Amino acid sequence: MKAIKILFLSACLLCGPAIARAQFIDEAKNALTKGDRSTWSGLRFSYDRSILKSTAEESELKQGFNGFTLAYVQSWSIANRLPLFVEAGGGLSFSRHSFDSSADGVTLKTSHNLLGLYVPANVVYKIAINDKIALKPYTGIYLRLGLLGKEKYEAGVEGNTSSDSYSVYGEDGCDWKRFQLGWQIGVTADYQRYNFGIGYGIDFNKLAPEARFGTFSLRAGLNF
Repeated sequence: MKAIKILFLSACLLCGPAIARAQFIDEAKNALTKGDRSTWSGLRFSYDRSILKSTAEESELKQGFNGFTLAYVQSWSIANRLPLFVEAGGGLSFSRHSFDSSADGVTLKTSHNLLGLYVPANVVYKIAINDKIALKPYTGIYLRLGLLGKEKYEAGVEGNTSSDSYSVYGEDGCDWKRFQLGWQIGVTADYQRYNFGIGYGIDFNKLAPEARFGTFSLRAGLNF
């Protein structure tokens, strides 16, 4: 009888970790494949910190832009069993850069103001944590079309100032490109009807001669 008890306890000790491991694997699998394939639409607002960085060799030129994007998004389920979606939409983005300097009686103030059309298209995997919370990692591409772009400057020498403004997309301006295509990646989280997230995107092509944008975003939104 004692030998039987020892064998039973040994079997429990051996099987216990295996059972716990199997339960953990099943729970993880259920979390990744849980059948919440409901689609969504909504509004998204983001604060954008964009860096216009030179692509020229040995150049350290960087310009920081602060801005925001307001967009509408819509999703479509693309898999029969997995919570996999395509999310696309469109909206407006605004960004601004300013620079002031003063030395030896010489002053210089410059600013760039950009307004553009933003069109994202992402693949999203929806991981349902519970009935109220879901994580949505995503990756995809975006299109940005420059609608308006103004550069202003004001220069002063010993109290005498001159100023001017022009379009950055004009032949007499900076010769910037209106069209950018880029890649983005990030993750958002749904809490009931609310959506929060972070993301990063980088342009494939150059915005300005030997310079392109990389953008970090903090996002908030409301699902319908």
